[in-house]
Amino acid sequence: MSVMGTLSIYLPHLLSAPLLPLALLATTVLTLSTLAAADTTVEDRHEQRQKEESGEAVALTKLHALGFIVMASLGLLAMWMWANVLVYLSLFCFGLSAFVSIQQCLPDILHSFGMRQGKPWQHNTVAGLFVLTWFWLRNTSCAWIFQDIMGGFTITLMLRVLKASSMSTPAYLLLAAFVYDVFFVFVTPYLTRSGESIMEAAATGATMTVKETIPMLFRVPSFKGDGEAILGFGDVVLPGILVTFLKECDARLEEDQPLSLIGGLSPAQAAMAVPHGLKNEQKARWWNGKGRWGYHLTAILGFFVGLQMTYIGMMWSRKGQPALLYLVPSTLLPVIILASRRHELSLLWNGWGDLDSAMEEDDQEDENGEDYDRDRRLDVSDLESKSHGQAESFDI
Repeated sequence: MSVMGTLSIYLPHLLSAPLLPLALLATTVLTLSTLAAADTTVEDRHEQRQKEESGEAVALTKLHALGFIVMASLGLLAMWMWANVLVYLSLFCFGLSAFVSIQQCLPDILHSFGMRQGKPWQHNTVAGLFVLTWFWLRNTSCAWIFQDIMGGFTITLMLRVLKASSMSTPAYLLLAAFVYDVFFVFVTPYLTRSGESIMEAAATGATMTVKETIPMLFRVPSFKGDGEAILGFGDVVLPGILVTFLKECDARLEEDQPLSLIGGLSPAQAAMAVPHGLKNEQKARWWNGKGRWGYHLTAILGFFVGLQMTYIGMMWSRKGQPALLYLVPSTLLPVIILASRRHELSLLWNGWGDLDSAMEEDDQEDENGEDYDRDRRLDVSDLESKSHGQAESFDI
């Protein structure tokens, strides 16, 4: 079958409910949550470092990628085996996390619209009423609206807490999640007696006998029947960690314009280049101010394309698909290719750690030099005063 013939079959489904609304919903949540979570100013980055030191935020490392596979696998197996019990725990945890997320994010939302931020008890009241409304209506046909909104707030708070200092960390995390997703969707049917996918059974509640559903999912009904399209929160959070970092990269590259000149250097070479005056160089010719095509937008477009590829794979195979099988390459590869062409891949992959340290050391040296000059001026002034006093005594 030709490409046009394939598109003519799948395109009407991709442009109709529930697939298109779910894709737009997930992409909108990814965009807004990463914009809200990104630290794009010097003050934001300083505040983030303080949160990491106090334990309010987590600076992700490559070890977290291994920890993710272990913890996610154990959690999924537990949900598959004891779904009737753990579903109530998941409802409680989701409601609690949504309450905290709405409480924390509401002041910023009000501020962005130019409104008064209100008082903490008002935020608690709004968050509490919203969560209680969802809990009361959770098994009705309109519950998906509240669940999706609460999921958006929860993802935003998670991206504020889980931060990456280099592109390598979310890349390893995504690769680990890629393997995890593929294994539990495609391999586990050969390991279970019923031949069912553990991932699909846990997500859809196929093993539950109680009238409840797993809440950590985006849901969009078909509006024409009983079907619906679902997408796990993890399929947005994990790419979101990378996309948040890329938004911070765009801000740093606009702020630290000369870094375009050292993007192809190693971290050690780049760190040596900054104190020797490179940070005062002019823009490179491929810099076009704020009109420069950003890594953040590249990743978001790749995420949307990956969702469409997931839907095509689902319709072609007539089976549920692991979304990260398509989202990881579609989000990660375009960014790597673009950064390679701009000679900035080394800078993004290793982060700003060495450069920030070098700049701080350079600034400290400048401050020490200014203090030394000031002390010398004071010493000279003291000597002149003493000499003047001795001369007056001699005249007398």
